[in-house]
Amino acid sequence: MSAPVVCIGPHILDVAIRPVTEIPAGQGGALLEETRICAAGTAAGTAVDLAKLGAAVSTIGAVGDDAAGRMVAMLMDGHGVDVSRLAIKPGAATSTTVLPIRPNGERPTLHLPGATSLLSAEDMDWELLARAAYVHIGGPDVLAEFGTEVVPKVLDAARAAGAVTTVDLLRTSLPERLLDAMAAVWPLVDYFLPNDDQLRALTGVEDLLQAGRALVERGVGTVAVTAGADGSFLITEAGTVHIPAFTCTVVDTTGCGDAYTAGFVVGLQHGWEPMVAARLGTAAAALVAGGLGSDAGIVDLAGTLQFWAARAEEIGAPPPR
Repeated sequence: MSAPVVCIGPHILDVAIRPVTEIPAGQGGALLEETRICAAGTAAGTAVDLAKLGAAVSTIGAVGDDAAGRMVAMLMDGHGVDVSRLAIKPGAATSTTVLPIRPNGERPTLHLPGATSLLSAEDMDWELLARAAYVHIGGPDVLAEFGTEVVPKVLDAARAAGAVTTVDLLRTSLPERLLDAMAAVWPLVDYFLPNDDQLRALTGVEDLLQAGRALVERGVGTVAVTAGADGSFLITEAGTVHIPAFTCTVVDTTGCGDAYTAGFVVGLQHGWEPMVAARLGTAAAALVAGGLGSDAGIVDLAGTLQFWAARAEEIGAPPPR
């Protein structure tokens, strides 16, 4: 099935622990029920989910020449992601996040920015881009000049070669004037996939649908914005479609947006309409929310479709046959 996908952007080692209600005072201790280490970030995490769902994926990003960087590469390779183009930055630390997950699924973060922002134009494989059917840019907001200067060239090259382009963001607290700084990016984006907090912060518009339309006016083809329990919204020039969320017991919301993006892209690979692809993304995100770590719950495409089929009434549509 799988048309090749290239994911570009943050590669982060996540260390998730749960449940955490408070940090013990002094040198006190606390017992945990579960820990997990994952390759995460809006490029690496999305790539892992894509591979689990059956896509052929290559990834490009910057990691340090440290144990964490080797762990990220090993974890991704174990899921079948092509990591041969990871840029190893001598002397830099790999981006790492510690996530003490609260009993209700909330996820405060302790983050080391590390090598992510060191990605450069020299790290790109332009021949690989020319062969890709889908190019995903994860987190241009944390890629420094690469996000504003190189990403437009990457997307332009990808579209010239006939690829579908997708973009999402990493942070909720976004740099000032990012909307204008990425002015050259927006007309080259077929699908922009932020969450609701990111979209509001990016545009300064509180009404979610108006915020989405502001990006469409800047040239984005479709804004697919996720909104937690409220599902997601596909916003285009033609109007807005609401995709309901599946109900699930939330363990950890880390990586739900990456899972949505992965499911969405795989749905498009199958030739499904964006609304149908968004439902696969919704199922993938619900599976991730039900476990610990950025790719928890997703085993393969068949299992994700089974999850959807068993709950089809919740979103008013069964999976395609």
